[in-house]
Amino acid sequence: MEALLVFSESTFTPWAIILGLSVLWHYFVETTVPKPYLDEFFHVQQAELYLQGRFTEWHPKITTPPGLYLVSLAYLGFLSVIRIIDHVYVADLRRTNLVAAGLLPFHVWFVVNSILDSFDGFQLSEIAFKCSWSLSELNHAIFNICLFPPLFFFYGLYYTDVWSVLSVLTTIQFYQRRWKRLTIIAGIASFFFRQTNVFWVSIYLGGSEVMRNLRRGRPGVDFPTTASIMDVMAASWEHSCVYDPLISQASFEVSVVPASIADFSQLYPSLKPYLGILGAFGFFVVWNEGVVLGDKENHVASIHLAQMLYIWPYFMFFSFPLLYSYILNALIPQRYIPSPMRTGSTRHQLPRLVVAVPIMAIMLLVVHFNTIVHPFTLADNRHYMFYIFRLLFRHPSIKYLVVPIYFICAWAAITGLGGLPNVQTPKKPEARIRQKMVRSGAAPRMGYWAAVDRGHHISTAVLWLGATSLSLVTAPLVEPRYFIVPWLIWRLHMPSPLPTGDLGWRKWVKKSRSCTARLKAIFYAKHDHRLWLECAWFIFVNWAVCYTFLYKGFEWPQEKGKVQRFMW
Repeated sequence: MEALLVFSESTFTPWAIILGLSVLWHYFVETTVPKPYLDEFFHVQQAELYLQGRFTEWHPKITTPPGLYLVSLAYLGFLSVIRIIDHVYVADLRRTNLVAAGLLPFHVWFVVNSILDSFDGFQLSEIAFKCSWSLSELNHAIFNICLFPPLFFFYGLYYTDVWSVLSVLTTIQFYQRRWKRLTIIAGIASFFFRQTNVFWVSIYLGGSEVMRNLRRGRPGVDFPTTASIMDVMAASWEHSCVYDPLISQASFEVSVVPASIADFSQLYPSLKPYLGILGAFGFFVVWNEGVVLGDKENHVASIHLAQMLYIWPYFMFFSFPLLYSYILNALIPQRYIPSPMRTGSTRHQLPRLVVAVPIMAIMLLVVHFNTIVHPFTLADNRHYMFYIFRLLFRHPSIKYLVVPIYFICAWAAITGLGGLPNVQTPKKPEARIRQKMVRSGAAPRMGYWAAVDRGHHISTAVLWLGATSLSLVTAPLVEPRYFIVPWLIWRLHMPSPLPTGDLGWRKWVKKSRSCTARLKAIFYAKHDHRLWLECAWFIFVNWAVCYTFLYKGFEWPQEKGKVQRFMW
């Protein structure tokens, strides 16, 4: 109830804006594209079968489980009971995702609050969100996340992606609150929206449970900074402890495996539910003779390692407002960088040649031997990936020349999880003042001062990379929708320094008499300017994509009179 009260008092404005924009987007889609478009044809037909009670019939072109149709059945059934609707139209089915869009800010908010409320030195992430941010920055970040273009676009269409994201967030929320049974139930439910969600439940949360148990009651072992990989693994095996440094201090040495094996008997009981989910998924794949339910001939599972190369430019394209400062502060001396962009040097975090060269060599080998181009990718010019791949394969050398871009984008994204050093660390006030600041909303939670100046541990990045890899590399088709959940988890874990060490700009604005000083406080002096850049970029991308979808249609010569539309 307290968390709900805090939400209603502080986050109502961004929630209302997101809901208003989603309703507006739904209205424009409904008035301009009233009939099902593209994959909506299949989803709408299957939903109608469920609404008629024909649960044993399945559309042969649908690849994902029936979670979306079950939600629509419950939602529209409720509306029919209270006599709001007496006939189901396409707009009613699309409104199912509008409901999810309205719930999404709540779930993001509760995920963040559950982490901060239970901060005890190690959680799913140490700061997981903006623990060194003011409450206004926290709300701004929640708004930006819900505005993410590939996610926002499907608020107005009848696709599975929005509810898939919501189900994963719900599972993470239950895990952070340590509601074990609800975590397993929600994890199984998330599988009904997209099969690959099983990896976020079994691998990501299961791995987090391993780390949580390995850190609980383990002896403190000092690993020397110059320790070799063999030294680290030997110490981890002997003491059943983990060498898990901060990302900003980490090299390649991670000792989770030997520590887990050495203490497996104690870890196994807590891992049984996650292993059970993974085993059930394996049984489903064997029984179903594949991962997808329908259209199996066009969605044959294969090893597609290049997916883990494409994801980094994807992150950089959408999140360069957050990542540009890492590259800027690594390459340019601090004295030449404007003060709003000066967040501390990351030059010491640049990868060493002994690391960079082998990784780029592996990337080149993946490009050469494992570049898979699905026939759909170069056959359907309604998707943006068609134009990206056509550019990528315009000349045989281009796919090799972009490997350094993959590497730089990957370095920036992983370094971002480690956080930037603060220019000025917030001072820790007396306990009485801290409690007053928390009650008044000036500080997010008491965990603020415990978590400040801390980045994520390398285990966070390893678990995220593992779950991301397993959810992507089996898909031969490259679609922006497949990267939504990996981006969301990564974005939730993006820490940020507070620009000047104060706890927000609201009180500063009230004290300032000068209009210039107030604008300065709002846009960068007392508020992370990267949030404004991210917000502006997302708004622009959403406007461009949505406007193009609605008003820049075209016709195929073989289908005269039928409008084709661009989409993700």
